[in-house]
Amino acid sequence: MLTPALLKSRSRVSVIQEAGEELLQQYIDDAQTRIELFLPVPFPEIVDKQIMLAWVKLAENLSLQDDEEHLAAVARGYTAESDQGWSYTRQAVSGETTGNVEVDNILRLWLKKQRTTPPEGGNVRAMLL
Repeated sequence: MLTPALLKSRSRVSVIQEAGEELLQQYIDDAQTRIELFLPVPFPEIVDKQIMLAWVKLAENLSLQDDEEHLAAVARGYTAESDQGWSYTRQAVSGETTGNVEVDNILRLWLKKQRTTPPEGGNVRAMLL
């Protein structure tokens, strides 16, 4: 599982490095919730390196969006606003997107890998025509 200490050690984002443990835990929980809403399967109990990568990237993304300017824009209903230039932000949509394109792609590839892995124990069915 992702912990605040592990997030700090894996991230090079300054906002993560400067944040307190309580705030880091909030980013971790929010990222896990978005991943759970995106995946059509339950969140894995044993986290592999692909899920960990997606989890860290999404927590970093959430920390970078957690500034007054971004939150004020969201509160006003703007989709994007940043220093007189446009930067596009995406909202999470259950089953469609986590709000981060890179994380979405990592999770889609992870799902594809899970589906191609043969089930353990095997169940062979033969049909004769």
